Amino acid sequence: MAQVCRILSRGRGSLSRGTRGLSTAASSASSSSSSPPSAGKAVPYAKTLKEDGGGAKDPGAPSKALPRHTSVVVVGGGSLGCQTLYHLAKAGVTDAVLLERDRLTAGTTWHTAGLLWQLRPSDTEVELLRHTRRVVSEDLERETGLHTGWIQNGGLFIASNRQRLDEYKRLMSLGKAYGIESHVLSPADTKVLYPLMNVDDLYGTLYVPGDGTMDPAGTCSTLARAATARGAQVIENCAVTGVRVEEDDMGVARVRAVETQHGVIHTPCVVNCAGVWARKLGRMAGVNVPLCAMHHAYVLLFVLSIVVTQNMPNVRDHDASVYLRLQGDALSVGG
Repeated sequence: MAQVCRILSRGRGSLSRGTRGLSTAASSASSSSSSPPSAGKAVPYAKTLKEDGGGAKDPGAPSKALPRHTSVVVVGGGSLGCQTLYHLAKAGVTDAVLLERDRLTAGTTWHTAGLLWQLRPSDTEVELLRHTRRVVSEDLERETGLHTGWIQNGGLFIASNRQRLDEYKRLMSLGKAYGIESHVLSPADTKVLYPLMNVDDLYGTLYVPGDGTMDPAGTCSTLARAATARGAQVIENCAVTGVRVEEDDMGVARVRAVETQHGVIHTPCVVNCAGVWARKLGRMAGVNVPLCAMHHAYVLLFVLSIVVTQNMPNVRDHDASVYLRLQGDALSVGG
């Protein structure tokens, strides 16, 4: 929260009144034991991820009958799982099956920020993110007629030192090679674009107008709709309890089937998209997944005294490890 105040709390002129409103809202959300306006929006991290009790409890019947055989089983109904199922179906693997232990996006996906930043240090990442943006902003709506919640409000990256500004100039050059528009802005130009920001201690910013925000749950639902339209299946309320692995004639371990609470699906291929449960799923197949789940926090600030401009860019401060985005009439802050 201190980093948010550093970015926003030194406004000048008429903005100073708005900033005091922001500080009050932030203080109430973090220190008061009563019920501030944002209390109902707080994310109860201790309860968001459901324990499975070792797989002993049956959540009820699966959403549909399990097939006996399939080419690929995707485990996990979050953003990664739905993206994988969609691209498998689009590539012609139309009998692919996605298994979700609860409901789609019931894990960590539903409370992610949904931010899409196209410029990354790696050219491979840039290509993947450019592809993701096209899928979310164009392809899915054309294929399904459904909106993913995509908002192209742009992205703004803060440079609080000379080294970071030089890195942003390099990213801008990389973006040009891939046709991604971006601009390195002076502190004064940054202030015009984002009036709430204190720019006194900034060296500049990188502005990417093609960046934006998507609705994570809406995007997953649309991905699933597009995949099932091609023949793929999504089966909810179907937790995986084991992965059958056998050695072939060459002594190589091969997947043979996936065991669930409701039956067995024979398959030669399992894609692990289980998120925070990926390590546990890997152990079922004798695979060590080098993954450590960690808590991620965000806060919604209802800054009613600030007159904001709709669709102002999402803000990212890499050195402070914090992001800000407008979410309706609130400011979402995470890190």
